[in-house]
Amino acid sequence: MSRAASLRWISVISVLVAIGVWTIISSTGLVREEALPSPVKLFQTFLAMLADGYGGSSLLKHVGMSVMRAMSGFLAAVILGVPFGLLIGRNAVLAAIVAPIIGFFRPIPPIAFLTLFVFYFGIGEASKIGLIFMAAFWYVVLNCADGVRSVPQLLIRASENMGLNRRQLFFRIIIPASMPSIMTALRAASAISWTLVVASELLGAQAGLGFIILDAAQYFNIPATFVGILLIGSIGLLWELALSSVQRHVLHWQGR
Repeated sequence: MSRAASLRWISVISVLVAIGVWTIISSTGLVREEALPSPVKLFQTFLAMLADGYGGSSLLKHVGMSVMRAMSGFLAAVILGVPFGLLIGRNAVLAAIVAPIIGFFRPIPPIAFLTLFVFYFGIGEASKIGLIFMAAFWYVVLNCADGVRSVPQLLIRASENMGLNRRQLFFRIIIPASMPSIMTALRAASAISWTLVVASELLGAQAGLGFIILDAAQYFNIPATFVGILLIGSIGLLWELALSSVQRHVLHWQGR
């Protein structure tokens, strides 16, 4: 068995052990079942929600709305943030112009802009997607800019000596050399986008996993709250695994 396969089995076993410990704790009464429902109870709740929906909408609609919001904000951040990050990474004057702006906005938690987004964009999808976009955008820009700056000057000078013009240098040398940082930016932005789904769905959402969690917690429906949390974690894990697979294919030369 290869090392990669062995590590995958270790991960699977760790999850099974965690579920086993959880089952023991909940079934032996160490923690009240009202506070920590057993995995069996949560699975039954999940099946009921899958059949009957929640809050007048099907479970698939809740999942689809959350995924749509997170993906929309993430893609907008990538489409606008990657070129902008590459540009300020290459242009020192532009970097100096935007550095104070980025430095000011980056430390502010996106949740602080929650009410402003409602005021400017209403309680529709624009405010939710905009909040996710704003948080992910800075991560994409900064990582891409750092990736461009980290390209060795020796590599750039050697390429110029070979006769590459500025366009060829940018697309053939700088972007490929910056790809590790770009992929890091995408993974960080995806995690931020999915994390902010719950916060964005505070903005008057009537469907979404964040809505399920907030609504169920309000009525002390602990099993439904746990199901919403587990779905968010599971989908986030699948998203991360998908990006990791893309990174392995794009950066197939890394570590060799």
